Amino acid sequence: MDFSRVGKKIQELRRYHSMTQSDLAKGICTQAQVSKIENGTIIPYSNTLFQISERLGADMYYFFEEARSDRPDYVEEVFEHLKELRFNHQYEEIRSILQHEKNNPLFQHSYYKQYMLWHKSICLYHLDRNTEEAVQVINEALSVDDNPSFTERKGEMMNTLAVFYDLEKDYEKASEICKKALSHFHSLKRIKNISVELRLIYTLTKSLTNQEHFDSSVFWCEKGIKRCIDTNNMYVFGELLYQKGRNLIFLGKQDEGTKSWSKALAVFEITSQKHLADIVRKELQQINAKGTFEDLIYE
Repeated sequence: MDFSRVGKKIQELRRYHSMTQSDLAKGICTQAQVSKIENGTIIPYSNTLFQISERLGADMYYFFEEARSDRPDYVEEVFEHLKELRFNHQYEEIRSILQHEKNNPLFQHSYYKQYMLWHKSICLYHLDRNTEEAVQVINEALSVDDNPSFTERKGEMMNTLAVFYDLEKDYEKASEICKKALSHFHSLKRIKNISVELRLIYTLTKSLTNQEHFDSSVFWCEKGIKRCIDTNNMYVFGELLYQKGRNLIFLGKQDEGTKSWSKALAVFEITSQKHLADIVRKELQQINAKGTFEDLIYE
């Protein structure tokens, strides 16, 4: 039985709940002991493990099963594969994996079940066009762990929910969800994946533009652009520059708008996003020649 795996899972769940080692140790043991347990240096007493598992909202026997598991990285491998498929919009493949793992006990713990439900909702929306059930399932995913704390994963799921509403043209609801998620980011002590926050900002800018709240959308575009620069992160940098230019053009500020588009074009070329670069190049040619453009970016 490998108890080092138990320590890794305790650390994983502690971070998921945005807890420090001191938070977890309070009233149970010392912070140093938690550190040693997570590092696999010591084996926790059963009563200590019981109290830790209760604080983390997990069944103590879940950790024993983890220690016995011959494939400790299997769940992580599945999640990484699902993430890649989601990024590439390969929804049929996602559904196939979900079906294959449906009865796998490894995915019945609420922390893992949440991830699977999230991807189920994505399939329901994009494959079945069942908006009502997709929204129901993703809301179930958001609450399945009974954890009141906001997490980056919940931020990702809220962005997915906002995208559903945006695609259904309920732009006000999409904006509301994005703003709520972004307000929660301020409560996080440390952000591991800044891309989640940036994606929420980008989704928000689109929904605001679709409501013709152009000034507000420009404000959030600039906020996102600054965040990209401050964190040296190129994720959606070009998209935010494009979106800013689009809003400025709608506001009658064509020169400023096309300058922002030119910057977006440069970013898309540098990052080898040929499809987006071609769209922006075409729209720049159109607006310079005719004073209008086809607005192709969302096709």
